[in-house]
This record gives sequence, structure tokens and C-alpha cells, in this order.
Amino acid sequence: MVPEVDIDGEGNAHVVNDELSGKIEDSLIDFAGLVLDYTGSFDFDEEAFEAAYDNQFEPDYADRQEYEIIIPVDGVQLESDINLGTNFQFDSQFDGPYHISDIEMTDVSDREWNGVATFDAPYNAPNTTQIPKSTQDYSFSKVLRVTIERRRQNIREYILNTQGKDPNELAAESVSVLTADLLSYTIHDNLVREFVNTVERSLHYYKPRCDPGFGTGYILAPSWMTYRGIAEDIVDVLYVEREAGHGEIALGDGQDSFSAFWDRYASYFTNQDSHYDKPLVRFEEMFHKRRDEDAILDCLIALEGTLLRGTRGSSYTFRIGLRGSFLLDGSDRLPWNREKIQDFLSGLYAVRGEIVHQDRSLADAIDEVNNNELDNYSAADLAEEARVVFAKILLRYIDHDIDFGLSIDEVNQDLDRAALDASYSPGP
Repeated sequence: MVPEVDIDGEGNAHVVNDELSGKIEDSLIDFAGLVLDYTGSFDFDEEAFEAAYDNQFEPDYADRQEYEIIIPVDGVQLESDINLGTNFQFDSQFDGPYHISDIEMTDVSDREWNGVATFDAPYNAPNTTQIPKSTQDYSFSKVLRVTIERRRQNIREYILNTQGKDPNELAAESVSVLTADLLSYTIHDNLVREFVNTVERSLHYYKPRCDPGFGTGYILAPSWMTYRGIAEDIVDVLYVEREAGHGEIALGDGQDSFSAFWDRYASYFTNQDSHYDKPLVRFEEMFHKRRDEDAILDCLIALEGTLLRGTRGSSYTFRIGLRGSFLLDGSDRLPWNREKIQDFLSGLYAVRGEIVHQDRSLADAIDEVNNNELDNYSAADLAEEARVVFAKILLRYIDHDIDFGLSIDEVNQDLDRAALDASYSPGP
């Protein structure tokens, strides 16, 4: 805040911001106290002085270049820490000016738990001591540790690449932020929420039988507690909780690791507009439906948006099994032969008809369709198996997009041609 001289209509001079000296004095007093917190004593420590300035004092007036968020994860076991790539774009990311620069899935540290346990804990009024929460949920032993940093986005490149519009008439060349701009809660809330959605979808497709959970997200900032090894300082929370369903995912290393899966598929699960949107939404709904019948119907609607897309003048029950069997056969996605895949999918569509048109329960519908591939499934087991099979089908379509540039419609056209030849290879 720089003092300014204002001349009124009568020529009298007035000093604007005449409280500047007092504000500077207060800031320096606060900084002196901050340095004492960093040193933990009344003895001067140059390293603590520099840390107090760089970590807290300067960012309080000029905003932070980056900050970390930890999000507890339930239902996940790790052989070792996992680093995930950041080569994806969210709908809200351009609104920034922040973006995700680093992602790690790891064990929660003692300092992080200390920070969580004492964040917003009640105070004992007589001696102003903070009492850790006794109800803190320690069942989450793994966390997503995310680094979010400022970025400069070229608006011309963004519009051309993501919207397909000609940016030549735009006057602005880029979007940037001033050093004093503050982090928008709405923006980073949306950004982190989309990130958690993407991780959840990716884990669902990686292991469709399991449904992990996510706890409250905590925003961390460097402080004297961090510097002195006491606790991570939590400055705010993000309510991105997702209740865990069932099963546990073991994430390991190697060619089939979740990290490799994430790098290949995560960009398809970021909720941006694409022809995979509706099937993706229906697949996620299957994890949250209380009735198995509703989960099966969601699965069939998703299949209609993939295997039955572009179908005209033929039996849906026959076509869904035929296309699905050619699509998955030989892909190593399912350990089933072509006949088993076709019978399962055809039976699944027949079950749909019994539920929708005859108002039968899923268990009764399984009995009614008299399909050998479905006879050994209970209602709950069939709903889960349908989820697994659809996940493999959608990933197979995405593989064709990645490897051959084929859309769902183009793949289906090739599948129909393959049915005439009784063999299939992707592409023309």
C-alpha cells in the first residue's frame, strides 16, 4: 500500500493511505513473532528466519505458487508409493489459474495425522490448549497427495485444441494472474472434485468388483509446525467424501499396474464432453443403486450406448451378443471364449425385458430366461458380473480409439462386417 497525495478542488493536499506506517509496523511485529515460532526459542536462527519469510510471511502477501492437498482413500492397499501422471485436462481447469502438477498415492504420515487430529479441534478455555479430536477416523491409512500450482494458460491454444474454434480474432494472447491474486475456493473445490471423480472412475474400471472410498480433503500449507516436525498445518478442508462400498484393491507395480492404467485411460474419465459420457455415467450409477434390478438396467442402457449403437432392423438380443463376442474375443480382457461371451450378453438383454416388461425381480428374471450362462448367478452376483463385463467392453472401445483412432460407431461397423466373415481385425 503506497502513500499517495490527493489534491482537492481547493488545492489542499491530503495524504492517502496515511496508515501505511502503522500497518508496516504491525506486519513486522507479526513477523518477529512468526520467527520465534519457527526457532522455538528467543535465540536468533538465520535458517528459521529465512524459512519463516519464504514459507509464510511472503506468501501471505503475494499468494503461494503451489500448495498440497491430501485426500484419504479407503479400500486400497499399496505395495509401494504410486506416482500418477498429470497429462489430462478437466472442465474447470482452464478457469484456474491453478492446475495439478503432481499426484502420489501413499501412506499417510504421522505429521499429517497430527495435523488432521488437531485441525479445528476444540479449545480448553481456561488454559487455551487445543484438544485433539477423539472421534477422528483413523481407518484411512492411504492418501492421495496432490500438488496444485499456478500456471499460465495460452488462451489461443486452449480454444483451438479444446473447442475447435479459430482463435485468430481474439485480442488476448494469454491468461495470467497477478502475484496478489488469491486462490478462489470455488475454483480449487471444483478442480479437486473433478480429480477425485477421475480417480474413482479409474479405480472402478481397473477393478470393477471393488468400490473404494474417499475422505475429507485437507489443504496443507507450510508453517512453523511443519518446520519443527510437529504436524502438517491444515488451513482448510474440501468436502469430497465418497463412502466406500465393498472389496479392496491391491495396487502393485509392473506392466499391469494402476499407474500404467492411469496413464493410458485417465483422460477418458475426466468428465469432458465425449461420446463415452453416457455409458460412463450409467456405469458409475451401477455402484450406487440399492436394487440389483436398477443396476442391471443401468448396465443395459450403457450397453445400448456402445454395442447397440447404430443398430437398425435387427434383434437387439442377438446383436448385442454378436458384437460383444467379436469385440472381446482374443483381447485378454475376459478369460471367456466367444460363445460364452455371446450367451452371457444375450441372456443379460433378455433379463432386461423380463424386468421392464414383466416387472419381475432379477432373481425371477434369471429363472425365466432359461440361459445356461446365467443360471449359476444369484441376483447380486449377476449385477457385479455385468459391471465387470461392461467395464471390459468400454475399455476395449477406448483401446480402439487410442490405437486406431476409431469411434464407437466405426468399431461397430467393423464388427458387423466381421460377423459376415466370422473373423475380426480393427480398422478398415
